Amino acid sequence: MSLSACSLLAIVLSGGIVAQTKPSPSNGQRCEQCHGMPSRFGSSPLTVQRVGNMVAGKFIPGVEGGVLHRNGSSGGAYAENQLAGERVSLSLLGDGYIEAIADQDIERNAREQRRLRTSVAGQVVAAPVLESRPPGTNDRLAMRPGRFGWKSQHATLTSACADSLRNELGIRNRLYPDEYANHQAAAGPTPLDTADPTNGETELQQLVEEIRRTSPPERDRRLARGAEAQAGEKLFAEIGCALCHVATYKTLRAGTLINGGTYSVTSLIGDKTIHPYSDFLLHDIGTGDRIPQAAIPELLDQSTAMEFRTPALWGLRFRSWMMHDGKSKIPEDAIKRHAGEATEIRKRYERLTSVQKAQVQSFLNSL
Repeated sequence: MSLSACSLLAIVLSGGIVAQTKPSPSNGQRCEQCHGMPSRFGSSPLTVQRVGNMVAGKFIPGVEGGVLHRNGSSGGAYAENQLAGERVSLSLLGDGYIEAIADQDIERNAREQRRLRTSVAGQVVAAPVLESRPPGTNDRLAMRPGRFGWKSQHATLTSACADSLRNELGIRNRLYPDEYANHQAAAGPTPLDTADPTNGETELQQLVEEIRRTSPPERDRRLARGAEAQAGEKLFAEIGCALCHVATYKTLRAGTLINGGTYSVTSLIGDKTIHPYSDFLLHDIGTGDRIPQAAIPELLDQSTAMEFRTPALWGLRFRSWMMHDGKSKIPEDAIKRHAGEATEIRKRYERLTSVQKAQVQSFLNSL
């Protein structure tokens, strides 16, 4: 089965890809199924279930990348050695700006947390730049601090989108070219991302560039100007939430080469001040499900099984599903679930007066 770049991208974005990819994989049907709130490339209440087996105390992902799209339904029965965990679909809005955050800024977050000698000590993930390896070679991959995915398992948008195309929409590509272990030959090969002969661009390249052009979610300016939200933002920092939910970054200058020299930061993205409210580090806050993730199998780090990346809070007011599993419906529910490294910070929040808590909520509602 072969499709041109333009026709396949149109199928993906319109939802028609499901007819082309069944029976392997039987996961997502279209991009906007998981990335549509509040607009295209946002998030959604649809969860992805990560499924695998425990073998000799280690998690081994299931077939089809261990990915199964779900919508809050029962996960079913699993054998004693099997694990399943929920992952909320993350918003892609503004991810081009996150890609252009300096590696040193993410590493500085980890150093600062350790300097303060509190219980908060985030982990930097060394993630591969999959596109840095020329096709058909075994050259060493470039590495960057990860920043995409619930485990910061991807450092670049190209790597992250290639993973999603293959493991969620069933489109093989140059970074993930292999068929699935459970693929039936009788079904014919799954679609392969190939370059459009008219412009030389692949579906992957077109998708990445479209995401890079999205703007970060803006704050509710009216609410953000209010005294309640401003007081709440100060309290948010004072009790320690800002240790992980780092507010401000400045992107690299336009023309800076990143991603192993494969991408030059554009003028649209470069030298911009952004406010994602994340440190992009992994933390154990007591909500782990024993399931690690990695861009490629050889980098699967079992030590991250109980950790999650600090989610960016920009666009929070558009979400009614929070934390990695979507089981927290309002910000206060999410705060109350914080334990582990965040136990003392949660206790500080609990000691606030009702008025102060309302101010923090007003700030979060402005994001």
